[in-house]
Amino acid sequence: MGDKLDSVRLSLSRAIGRRADLGELALVAPVACVVYEAVFLTRYVSLLPDDYDPTLVWPLIGCVAAILACVFFRRRHPLGALLVACACAAACAYIDQGAYTGVPLLVLLYGVVARASLIQAAAAVIAMLAAFWAPVYLAGEETLALVHLEWVLAVVAGALVSRALWTRRQTARELEEERSARERVTRERDEAEVRSRIAGELHDSVGHDLTAIIALTEGLMGTTGDDSLSEAVESINRLAREGLADTRRAVRQLSALHGDGTVSVLGEARSWDDARPVLECARSTGLAVAFTETGTRLHDHEQADLVFSVTREAVTNALRHARQAHRITVAWDHADDGSCAVIVRDDGVLAAKGDATGTGLARLRGRLEAVGGRLDAGPSPDGGWEVRADVPCRGMTAGTKGGQSA
Repeated sequence: MGDKLDSVRLSLSRAIGRRADLGELALVAPVACVVYEAVFLTRYVSLLPDDYDPTLVWPLIGCVAAILACVFFRRRHPLGALLVACACAAACAYIDQGAYTGVPLLVLLYGVVARASLIQAAAAVIAMLAAFWAPVYLAGEETLALVHLEWVLAVVAGALVSRALWTRRQTARELEEERSARERVTRERDEAEVRSRIAGELHDSVGHDLTAIIALTEGLMGTTGDDSLSEAVESINRLAREGLADTRRAVRQLSALHGDGTVSVLGEARSWDDARPVLECARSTGLAVAFTETGTRLHDHEQADLVFSVTREAVTNALRHARQAHRITVAWDHADDGSCAVIVRDDGVLAAKGDATGTGLARLRGRLEAVGGRLDAGPSPDGGWEVRADVPCRGMTAGTKGGQSA
């Protein structure tokens, strides 16, 4: 039963709200009042007795015309229109006792109580009683005064019901708009995260592969003994460099669209052992790569993914920027609290521009800080460059024993 009543109230609320939103329906009440007054005033004038003072007709017609004008302007100034109409009705109350001015007044009263503030609604009811009910009651017409009072109370009750339904509909509309806004923000956030993941994949995967190609081709230059093969190697090197520049430009654009770019890379999380192919690729360029791991690994996919990302980014930067490098050392130290310290060093000379235009370390720093970790990069004490990261535990259990070296 309660559900049916709620359904009926909701239907009424929507119907009232739709009618209130239609501008052409605003003329229904004024036109109806004009027709009503024209019919009854014509009847009033035609039935006047011969001894009736005709000078009383014109004040009544003037007051009715003024009240009808107030009905037409009620939407812009509802309370002001009602007060002016009440003044006109009070001025001619001794003539018609509200018989010909009452209907437009009730229409104005309904509009104020149904839509205006509560203070304005109370003022409108008081003004209506003073202009429509009080003159008849003071004239001794108690029965007619009771009828006027009943009409006022009925209109006020109907207006309050309409007000409650309208308020409910407005609240539902605001909630719907708020829900739509939340969905839009969520959708935009998800799209930004996808862009950030694409940027991360481009930088970490494609960028690393292109850097490895550049390093391998540079190692082959001048060693093939075949001019055509050397030209092919140079072309591969040049194309790889152009592709790397395009990739980094795309990464910067995607990161700019997202902002801080702190979301993890696209695809499944990397495992601990996924770092070994990265080290093997670096060894294939002629560098000596040493890897050590101490402590106990955790079955923590998020931590493993972060450690892999830091290691790959640091090794890739060493291949890309370290000049005259001969050695890269990678160390993972699993602490008792579950965190993992990652240290990557090289013994090369940093290029003049360094990694000032890169986005990888900045993005990784954001990812680590988002989970309570940290990342620092700078010259190492014994020369070369060092990347140091602290990757916190993400709440998983202990797993493989460390103490490995490669």
